[in-house]
Amino acid sequence: MMTDPFDDMTPDEVAAMVDRLEFTGEEVTEADLGITVGPEAESLIVPRSIKMPYDLDQACKARAETLGLSRSAYIRSLIERDLAEAGTGEQRPAWVRELLAVIANHEHDRKAS
Repeated sequence: MMTDPFDDMTPDEVAAMVDRLEFTGEEVTEADLGITVGPEAESLIVPRSIKMPYDLDQACKARAETLGLSRSAYIRSLIERDLAEAGTGEQRPAWVRELLAVIANHEHDRKAS
């Protein structure tokens, strides 16, 4: 099992390491980091942290659970829908179309009962 090298560092050692860093403000691109984007990029999931009020987070959680989705999947579906409605002209990926069809079907079933 791999361990984090920072686990064995004291706060002073971490501070000394940070002091040696040079912050230039220059933009770093994916290419600078050796990241290449190819056909597999559509399946690449990028973690994104968002901040929201507690009440909104709880409502998001409840809605996602009602739909049988994770919060991440629910938020992604909202972003996808907004982008599609904004007229970007790009067709939604197949997995999004399938997900929205499942949600619509679930909503229909729920209203019918």
